[in-house]
Amino acid sequence: MNGRRISFMTPIVVTLGLAVGAAAEDIRVPHARGEVVLPAPPQRIAVFDLPTLDTVNALGKSGLVVAVPKPADRPANFPAHLSVYAEDRFAPAGTVFEPDAEALKALGPDLIVVGGRSRGKYDEMGAIAPTIDMSGGEGDLVANVVRSTETLGRLLGAQEAAETRIAAFTATVAEVRDLGRDAGTGLVLFGAGQGVSAQPPGSRFGAVYDLVGITPVMEPAAPDAGPRPEAGTPEAEAARVRQQEVLVAALAAEPDWIFVIDRNAAVGNAEGEPLADRLAKDERVTATKAWQADRVIHLDARTWYLMGGGIDAISASAEAVAEAFAAAQ
Repeated sequence: MNGRRISFMTPIVVTLGLAVGAAAEDIRVPHARGEVVLPAPPQRIAVFDLPTLDTVNALGKSGLVVAVPKPADRPANFPAHLSVYAEDRFAPAGTVFEPDAEALKALGPDLIVVGGRSRGKYDEMGAIAPTIDMSGGEGDLVANVVRSTETLGRLLGAQEAAETRIAAFTATVAEVRDLGRDAGTGLVLFGAGQGVSAQPPGSRFGAVYDLVGITPVMEPAAPDAGPRPEAGTPEAEAARVRQQEVLVAALAAEPDWIFVIDRNAAVGNAEGEPLADRLAKDERVTATKAWQADRVIHLDARTWYLMGGGIDAISASAEAVAEAFAAAQ
């Protein structure tokens, strides 16, 4: 069975504001770690937060970007719609986990953006240039994306572009949510390695339900009980058993739609049997109403697993899901 493949992302954008300081040329940028004051709009940006890169690109400001997270010795792994940043004109400056401090010092950006996987390098980056942390906060995905786009629009002098993109985005979200309310129930499956887990509302990928307006077959996630148990321990085995019990119960609840996220595809791991093939052989999955009705949507793995935000990426997801919902009516 062939599912539909679409682009989708989970929320990691922090609620930000922007205010002009007492001196007319000063720009104050509140962010997840406090506030940065810039003497003027930035002209040379190093971006280590992929949702921010998505939104900067959507606002037509790619010309301000001088460095992005990509290794110098192997191909970059950007989502398809951001593949332009693999070009040589955008300098490689490490990865989201390990930004290259020496490369950044040589490039001399006037603003560095971290977030998500790179947020742990905030202090190190702040010693090189003014740095903002765009890591996601709590709250509604759509509202966070709108606020982030507004902030970046003002920060980069692209207010009109931001307003236009936000208007289109909110209209698309309203459309998919209207269709989703009548689409029945949904279940998000996440594949990693050779395993599969069911994702409830409130989990890392639970924002799918809220974005598309569908009713989950699962109850919201319980509060995090602590760090993941070490592999090979009795605790890890017990967690695996519980995960399988949750998966069986979720599939037995007969979702009308299944959304699939494949980590292996996101990171380029081709080892083992592809997730789509494993699902097609799993009688627990193929027995569901969703599978029988060909209502399985494969979300674009790189944009969803690697990014987790950005107005273009989430717009594309909402549009594709709306199309699938409409076609099934």
